[in-house]
Amino acid sequence: MKIGLLGGTGKMGLAIASRLAGRHEVLLGSRVASKAITAATKIAGAVGAENEEVARKCDSAIVTIPFSAIDFMDPLADALSQKLVISTINPFIVKGGLAVYGLSKGSAAEILAAKLPKSKIATGFNNIPPWFFFREGFPRIDVLIAADSKSTFREASIIVKSIPGLRPLYAGPLREAQAVERVAPLLLNLASNNGTGTLAPLFISRKEDG
Repeated sequence: MKIGLLGGTGKMGLAIASRLAGRHEVLLGSRVASKAITAATKIAGAVGAENEEVARKCDSAIVTIPFSAIDFMDPLADALSQKLVISTINPFIVKGGLAVYGLSKGSAAEILAAKLPKSKIATGFNNIPPWFFFREGFPRIDVLIAADSKSTFREASIIVKSIPGLRPLYAGPLREAQAVERVAPLLLNLASNNGTGTLAPLFISRKEDG
């Protein structure tokens, strides 16, 4: 599968790309093609290009831009039509020393869906700090996927499960995306308040007892 990382030259984009490379054809995108080409040299087999070219060539896309850059997705709507688009965007701000969710209503994923009305939008990888992707002996981590259909969830799950250690969990329709995105500032605050170091979520089921 050709997977495009839009805004893929940042920490999160490079982190996810490093785990997908070798399992998928990885395309790194940036608003500046030369930046993407340079970044792609850090990941074996990856190819860098301008975001619009990556959006056009990929089978599925993962959006790893900051929320402040979300309007730059508008010109990519046609290129991403009918494609799965996974949003990793967490719109939070730091206020009084704490991470605070930055939207009064809705979610970044729903805003992205409005900008890409013909794409299949899902959340994914929102609650995994980039550091975990580079860690040896990748731990088991749960990836919360909100999507408006189970078929979109299943598509996103294929990508998630291609990275050993990750378990996709269906969080409900896209209107639940805010709940998913709110986990990131919660984890940051838990780590800061308790001195634990970087945290990522793992849910334990009663079925796993014993």
